[in-house]
Amino acid sequence: MTRSRTIIAAAGATAVMAFAAITPAVLPMRAAAQANPTMTNVIPDGGNFAVQGKIQAINAGAGTVTIMPASNTPLPMTARSGVSLANLDVGDTVSTHYSRTVSFLLATPQAQVPAGTTTVGQVARTPGGIGPQAMEIVGTVTKLDSADRFDIVNSTGGGVYTIHVTDPARLALVKTLKVGDTVAVSVGALTLTSIAKCGWFGC
Repeated sequence: MTRSRTIIAAAGATAVMAFAAITPAVLPMRAAAQANPTMTNVIPDGGNFAVQGKIQAINAGAGTVTIMPASNTPLPMTARSGVSLANLDVGDTVSTHYSRTVSFLLATPQAQVPAGTTTVGQVARTPGGIGPQAMEIVGTVTKLDSADRFDIVNSTGGGVYTIHVTDPARLALVKTLKVGDTVAVSVGALTLTSIAKCGWFGC
């Protein structure tokens, strides 16, 4: 019988993932004499966020809009029910609020990998790490290196990667891991919760 331990980070509860946001570290080439490639802070936080930027694309009928903030990283969002995109055009400077959900699942023994999931190796090879799109990531724990590091492999096989957890709030969770556990992360897309056009005097 499968025993599961689930920790869910919903919108409004920022940073309750086992791993924090940002991007994967640069991965060295795999060689027998080298350590496993190490990924640090590869999973984004869930919660509520705010950003200002220009509208790069918009489809009011479909409820979708892409914002280009100062970071020059496009943020595609889908408006939740009740949020209007009327009277907005490409090129408008806007102030927005959005949310994102992140769920983390530990399953013992190894769980079946759902179809359409992204492997650990695919995340490692993605420039910039996990972007604003929705994503499911699954891997299997192969070794517990220390209180803040563990090795993980694609559930379908392949290279082994070392996950380095730096957020103190996540370290207690690492202690619950066991070799053979399936680590599954569900990262939601960006949901637009409010948007307002900026005027001559700012947002």
